[in-house]
Amino acid sequence: MGVATTFEVEVPASTLALAETFERAPEATVRIERTVGGGNDQMMPHAWVSDVETGRAADLLAADPSVTEVRKLGEDSDGELLEIEFEGDICEFTDAIAERGGVILRATATDGVWTFQLRFADRGDIGEVFDDEFNQRYEATVTRLYGSNDAPSARTGVTDKQRRALSTAFELGYYSVPRDVDLRTVGERLDISRQAVSERLRRGHELLVSDYLGKTDEN
Repeated sequence: MGVATTFEVEVPASTLALAETFERAPEATVRIERTVGGGNDQMMPHAWVSDVETGRAADLLAADPSVTEVRKLGEDSDGELLEIEFEGDICEFTDAIAERGGVILRATATDGVWTFQLRFADRGDIGEVFDDEFNQRYEATVTRLYGSNDAPSARTGVTDKQRRALSTAFELGYYSVPRDVDLRTVGERLDISRQAVSERLRRGHELLVSDYLGKTDEN
């Protein structure tokens, strides 16, 4: 019986997707939430796009040559939820991972770099997965190898903004019984609205509880 191995890998956007998006909006962050289908050398994930001008995310990505179609699904104070249809190198990359027996647990892109967390059921040797051909083709760099006890789960995906909100709320005593502060006070510390704090905490709670209970969107 093989031992599952999890890697964290960085790949330049210039070799995968959204390179032009990051040229136009260097501060943008794209966090893949789930894949809803594809085929014919295409992939169609849901993704949260943040740190861009409000209402601009869909148009920004639609102008990128690695994207064939964008559909806006929703938005909140953290960003916009989009369904994105990719084509080209990023689709070949995901196919290559699957062919090597891997599963993409998480994918984010920021500052012109994609970061993937990949799990392989029977690959203990990094060289067996990321051989010279793969590394040269995608300029992939392994940045972390997780041990069996600290490998991340597929549902852990709290963003930096959500983590900051959770941490600040905890430090100020929002989770104390009785509470020491209210949402408005937490928002003032973060310099955001009460509604924004509520949304970030709610989504952070959902992700953390889902991860703890081992739930996924498909369960």
